[in-house]
Amino acid sequence: MIRSAVPRPCALQCKEAFMLGDIVELTVVVRDLDAAVERFTGLFGLKVHHRAESKEFGFKNAILPTGIGHIELLQPTDPDKAVGRFLAKHGEGVYLVGFECQDIPGSVERLKKAGVRVDGRRQDVAWVHPHDTHGLFVELRKREAYT
Repeated sequence: MIRSAVPRPCALQCKEAFMLGDIVELTVVVRDLDAAVERFTGLFGLKVHHRAESKEFGFKNAILPTGIGHIELLQPTDPDKAVGRFLAKHGEGVYLVGFECQDIPGSVERLKKAGVRVDGRRQDVAWVHPHDTHGLFVELRKREAYT
């Protein structure tokens, strides 16, 4: 068992649950969605659960369920929106990690009180700005069922 070198007194003393639960989403930005889907399904035996496009956020995506969560593959459709800018600056790779969160509104409130930039306009999902998490774009969400 690996133990943290940093003491976490709240883990022992607080009655409230940790804000971050299991990783339930890993989002990867890709240049070619069809090629990435073929690669992930071929290499790992994953199946596509859903495909969609968001004009608002400038991407098309594919959701590939894993054990308790999913991999989301994103291909930018608009170079001036966040996903397109990410691809231009960083190339293909991990864009976002989504954690299961039992109390999204309460977590958003605590993060904002701590001075963290968080988009919590929805009750079912919130996003923490990567500048406040050492470059990691964090999503707080509920676990999904893939039936």
